[in-house]
Amino acid sequence: MRQTFVSILLLLVLSACTSSATTTTTRNSAVGQKMSLDKKSASAIRVKLALVYLENKQMQLAKVNLEKALSYQPEDANVYRVFAHYYEAVNEIEKAEKMYKKSLSLDRNNSETYDNYGTFLCQQKRYDEAENAFLTALSQNHHSNVADIYENAGLCVEQINQLDKALFYYQSSLSHNPNKLYLNLSLARINITQKNYKEAQLNLFNYQKPNGHSAESLWQWIRLSYVTGNDASLNKYAGILLETFPESHQALDYLNHGYYE
Repeated sequence: MRQTFVSILLLLVLSACTSSATTTTTRNSAVGQKMSLDKKSASAIRVKLALVYLENKQMQLAKVNLEKALSYQPEDANVYRVFAHYYEAVNEIEKAEKMYKKSLSLDRNNSETYDNYGTFLCQQKRYDEAENAFLTALSQNHHSNVADIYENAGLCVEQINQLDKALFYYQSSLSHNPNKLYLNLSLARINITQKNYKEAQLNLFNYQKPNGHSAESLWQWIRLSYVTGNDASLNKYAGILLETFPESHQALDYLNHGYYE
């Protein structure tokens, strides 16, 4: 089913490429017409195609379309940003960074590019630079993805155990987008580690109200029950975990007595 959907999407985009890549310029009402390439539209369509190919791991086709887009619009920041994503995907790190920097040199007010660049830097373990990129993204006047930026910043600083910052970023993300209920699990995990037990309990209640239990939420209940000395609660949630998610790594951790870590 997915393959069929992708094929249809590619056909639609290619059709748009055929119909939109050129514009007709008529100097008079005579039959003769001068056809010229609408490079901006053609480039945008090539970028869309490249993203479809990237999603489906067709890397060479993605690159071909990005190179074509770049030939149409050599000063388009968006093309360089997507090209950076391509080079990340094929693990050509130096080229990816070069593309990010080129994109930002052409458009220094693009919060999405700073967010993507921050995520890239975090993956390279350049944590201070990554956080600066996220903060720059948040400082932009126009950004619709503020909740995602805060979440990415939280994920990054948590990797280096900056838990106070991670709490702030996750909570900020959740405040800007209350639908990110899964972040309650990240907040609960950190709050338990930080001995903020009441806050952790509230996080877990907020998560499970609309979602019910998951292996991870049960695991955090077990951790919370252990550190607060509530054996009845620990046995209750451990029983649910082993019955409902017996193959989960959380169940294995419990059986190996890893819940105190």
